[in-house]
Amino acid sequence: MVGARALVVGLDGFDLRLVEQLGPERLPHIHALMAGGAYAALESVQPPATLPNWTTFLTGVDPAQHGVFDFTTRKGYQIRFTAGTAREVPTIFKQLDALRLRCACLSFPATWPPERLEHGIFVSGWDAPVAFEADRSFMWPPSLYDETVRRFGAPTFDDVDEFHADSPGWIDHLPGALEQRVERKTEWARWLLERRDWDVFAVYFGESDTASHYLWAHHDPDSPRKPAHVTPKAGAGLARVYESLDRAVGALVAGAGGAATEVTVLSDHGSGGSSDKVLYLNRLLAEHGLLRFRPRRSRAGARLKEIALRRFPPRLRERIFRLGNAWLPSRLESSVRFGAIDMRHTVAFSDELNYFPGIYLNLADREPRGIVPPEQAGETMRRVRASLLTARDPWTHRPVFRDVIPREALFEGPFLDRAPDLLLDLHLDDGYSYNLMPSARAPSEPHRGGPNDRSRSSSFRRLAEQEKIGKKGRSLPGSHRSHGFMALAGPSVGAAGRIDAHIADLTATLLCRLGLSVPTSFKGRVLWEALRQDRDASAQPLPSPEPLGSGQSRNQGLIESRLRALGYIE
Repeated sequence: MVGARALVVGLDGFDLRLVEQLGPERLPHIHALMAGGAYAALESVQPPATLPNWTTFLTGVDPAQHGVFDFTTRKGYQIRFTAGTAREVPTIFKQLDALRLRCACLSFPATWPPERLEHGIFVSGWDAPVAFEADRSFMWPPSLYDETVRRFGAPTFDDVDEFHADSPGWIDHLPGALEQRVERKTEWARWLLERRDWDVFAVYFGESDTASHYLWAHHDPDSPRKPAHVTPKAGAGLARVYESLDRAVGALVAGAGGAATEVTVLSDHGSGGSSDKVLYLNRLLAEHGLLRFRPRRSRAGARLKEIALRRFPPRLRERIFRLGNAWLPSRLESSVRFGAIDMRHTVAFSDELNYFPGIYLNLADREPRGIVPPEQAGETMRRVRASLLTARDPWTHRPVFRDVIPREALFEGPFLDRAPDLLLDLHLDDGYSYNLMPSARAPSEPHRGGPNDRSRSSSFRRLAEQEKIGKKGRSLPGSHRSHGFMALAGPSVGAAGRIDAHIADLTATLLCRLGLSVPTSFKGRVLWEALRQDRDASAQPLPSPEPLGSGQSRNQGLIESRLRALGYIE
């Protein structure tokens, strides 16, 4: 009987709170796994961004060990789109393949180019926000792409074109489009499941994240970004997408072997609502004397970027962004992030990423125009931290930042220098997250949000009504949370109920459930409290992975020949 010894289902942005809110009547398959096994509000790698978290799960190691923190890597005041090509270690599937285990790894983000498994298959997922459609280079073996296209058509990543989310009717169309995508991917995964017996079969779904980003305000009656008129389609949309994913989990568990299969369902982060308040980090740093803007700030880069993203169809957009060896998008993105800053008079700066808020010191001998002496780095970080912790919401007068954390307190490994010097932990605003937006695109004066708007700082403003619906590349009504979802079930799992777990723990626990020992380099621990006491405790060692070498040098030819690591983000 074909099936899988272990099944892994990745659900991007899936949130335990929403799972509990919808209940077993609407999500019967997921609740059945929770009731019969262990579940958790799964803690993410900090900050709860997509690429570092999925890469941590796929490799088992810290981001400072695998090297993936974002879609881009920064050198000086320039960024380059790299995504998963910056990964420095193989995934566990490559290591399992060395033990002759038959593995399938399907569609997880930032895994291009696919690993060449001798005994299995590997399909790369999206690796940049403008990624539209997979080609033959996304699948190993390449013949799998030809078979897939003949039967299901070419896999697409953004067939709903999120850069036009503010267009009339787009929100009403979204739930149905995401449901159809889940159904197609489930049918494809079931087809692959039935082709052979698998030791580990892992598949990723991103539809829950897309739905949460765009439909949260329509679902949540208390959202400050809730539209004045919510259609029934949009109001029920987020729940419908969760229900379609529940059906997918049920179909895959059944296809993999049901109760005889070791099942892991997980998300990379949770989801929640965004507020209607905007924070400009670089403006805030400027108010504290830590940053200076150029006297004349050009918005040409931001305007060119907006034109490219809005006026070109997805396929053409992707092709144009590949031209010139990623030169154009990298230059534009660098300009948007850093072009308005006078680095000769700047102590600290941010790239103002909403999903990855961080601060870099403008260090001498590291940055092209650095002014902070290395010996003063510690003192300067304390100054930045003290300044930010005094920041108050101008409407509520409550603190904005919960903590300002040196990267060394969160990460450990040889690629620590790819992380910001300081990472920012922001308070929620009555349960909703602040919207970090780029200062280069900020209006000259803060937007007044009505008669009760008491803003006196150019670092803050409220969204105008027409901005609240959001779109890709701008502030979205739904945002990431630091705790997502996990459910474990199968022969080795007891009815443990709710436990505490970190995303890296699931990699270690999966190896243990396969009868393998966990390498000491792994970040996570085995969740013994979820496992049966009478299980077989013998363990076979996992082969030690060989480092892949410098992600920049080893993949330069791949980047030049196939610029899939292009994208547009703010």
